[in-house]
Amino acid sequence: GNDLIAIAARGGMETLRPALQRLYMTRASAYRDALKSFIEGYQEGIQQIMEKKEDSSKAQQEGNTDKN
Repeated sequence: GNDLIAIAARGGMETLRPALQRLYMTRASAYRDALKSFIEGYQEGIQQIMEKKEDSSKAQQEGNTDKN
């Protein structure tokens, strides 16, 4: 916020850099964690969809054989 601007104005970019690096690192790690959990959830979702598709196709095939 404004405190970063005040620090930058007082001490120049050299004093601001550690704060920016710390902010970037926390952001990056949080982003990486979110991305990882998203990918894991995405893969699980795909597996569930595939399983459901297989189940429904199996059910349809069984239904067809029952009718015949």
